[in-house]
Amino acid sequence: MRRTDFLLSLGACVALAFPASARAQAVDEADFVQIGGIRQWVTIRGADSANPVLLIVGGTQVDGPGAILSPYVRTFQPWEKDFTVVQWDPRGAGKTFVANGKALGADLTIDRLVKDGLELADYLRGHLGKTRIVLLGVNFGSTLAVKMIQAKPELFSAYVAAGQITRPRAERELYGYERLLRLATAAKDEASLADLKLAGTDVWRQPRDPARVAAFQRVFVKYRPPVPVNPMQEAMSAPHWTVDELMAAQGAAAQNERAIGKAWGESFDYASLDQRLSVPVFVFQGEEATSSPAPMAKAWLDGLSAPMKAFVTIPGAGNHALETHTATYLELLDRHVRPVAVAAERKR
Repeated sequence: MRRTDFLLSLGACVALAFPASARAQAVDEADFVQIGGIRQWVTIRGADSANPVLLIVGGTQVDGPGAILSPYVRTFQPWEKDFTVVQWDPRGAGKTFVANGKALGADLTIDRLVKDGLELADYLRGHLGKTRIVLLGVNFGSTLAVKMIQAKPELFSAYVAAGQITRPRAERELYGYERLLRLATAAKDEASLADLKLAGTDVWRQPRDPARVAAFQRVFVKYRPPVPVNPMQEAMSAPHWTVDELMAAQGAAAQNERAIGKAWGESFDYASLDQRLSVPVFVFQGEEATSSPAPMAKAWLDGLSAPMKAFVTIPGAGNHALETHTATYLELLDRHVRPVAVAAERKR
């Protein structure tokens, strides 16, 4: 038998021994994709291309636009066994910001970001051979995600909110203040109670008083839920990133906040998020979150019309539940979301 014939026969035997469903094909891509007329940074990672695709929109570093999670590869690596995880640095954020002159264009609006997100979702369907994908919205990204599903529900199999923001920033800030007041009162913490009195309920009102902000921050740090350990160290070890790019990404978040963050936090039409969503909706978030308070998120979900709904809080977790309770979050995704996504794909 010739060597080539032997190798072909061997390959056939291997194929028979391991059917297509058992031969996982990993995905590991990181590149710029042309979206909305500009180059935007997208990473796609997963252990098996047959798994459902999970597109993450938003991040946890800031309560507003510019937040991304793409540098935290190690944090989300466990998810890659059950999902093909897609991270996106949108217009004006992360590596996309760096690649486009480190400046925010006049077209940086919520409507433009929603259109970009839809274009990316459609690209992923074709590129990865899927009919629908799972959309996960984080903080500011949760408002974009709902708008995306309202516009084109046919692109998505399910929506997951990792902190659904449903109310103006002032209401959420008051909730955070009252939470600290309850905790300090229960602990008979006179020093913190004095700091909260100095800070006042309108501590973040412009122009900000440094002394009042410092007083609030002392109490916040004392009673805050878990936060990621050394996130910058993890980001600096991420592939495809340089220190200069990470520093620029932090600057982008601040610029975004000045450009549209205030308008989003205060004058965005949150009532527009209350319409019916025609895909299953899951809200999994930290019980102690303040940027997306659980009572507000639950009230939104209770009033929402959707074919399937679930609300789960993670005890002890706060705004960073995705990063501090990654394993718990994956369990929730596997239990509630993955079966829905797999079933939707089988209907193709």
